[in-house]
Amino acid sequence: MNNYSTKAFILKKQISEEKDNFYHFFTRDFGKIKLLAKSTRDILAKLAGHLEIPALVDITFSLGQHPRLITALEDYPYLNIKKSAPALNVAFKIGELVDDLTIINQPDDNLFQLLFDTFYFLDNNLTKSTKIIDFSWFYFEAQFLKILGYEPFLDGCVVCGTADTHYFSFSERGLVCLKHFHQNDFPLTLNQKKYLKALFQVPLTKFNSLSLINQIMEEKKFLEEFLAKFTLVVKFDIM
Repeated sequence: MNNYSTKAFILKKQISEEKDNFYHFFTRDFGKIKLLAKSTRDILAKLAGHLEIPALVDITFSLGQHPRLITALEDYPYLNIKKSAPALNVAFKIGELVDDLTIINQPDDNLFQLLFDTFYFLDNNLTKSTKIIDFSWFYFEAQFLKILGYEPFLDGCVVCGTADTHYFSFSERGLVCLKHFHQNDFPLTLNQKKYLKALFQVPLTKFNSLSLINQIMEEKKFLEEFLAKFTLVVKFDIM
């Protein structure tokens, strides 16, 4: 049986039997994989110390009928995130979202890089402002949907192309003008459109100003509602 090694982010842990755990990883070379950590308590304790969410880990594993985790060594532990309950909650939400919307053995360099960038950004900046935590979640959610191929159309009306748009159509997945909106479409202000475009289109490295993040987070309630609803549409599509 061949062994393989790769870097991985821990997405989820499931308790299997008394001495066993299943771990879900998103790896650099293999995409999402699910591995059984099957061992005596002593060996499991050694592994478990390197498998606390969030973490970037170097893992060795075997494939076959029952893929199994052999070794795990923490590469980056994200200690600041682990010390903050709200930030840790975001890390768990990120892991759950990726686990829900990806399939086994589908590598994606862009997604692996997004996980790396988001956790690094959050871990290194969360002490500057509590708003960094929610911003990191919104940014990840938007960029992940984009990677999945579900970036909303935010440059004019998705139906006719006119620039005068005041609503978002979840069925059309884009902005719509007064002529093409329907009763249940989502009303948007100019600032809300601008901040959505920033989350979906601007690289994370450009968000080096707290003032810009603070402006975006003034629309926290809107962004939370919009992204949650849009993500639900995507989940319905995928599943």
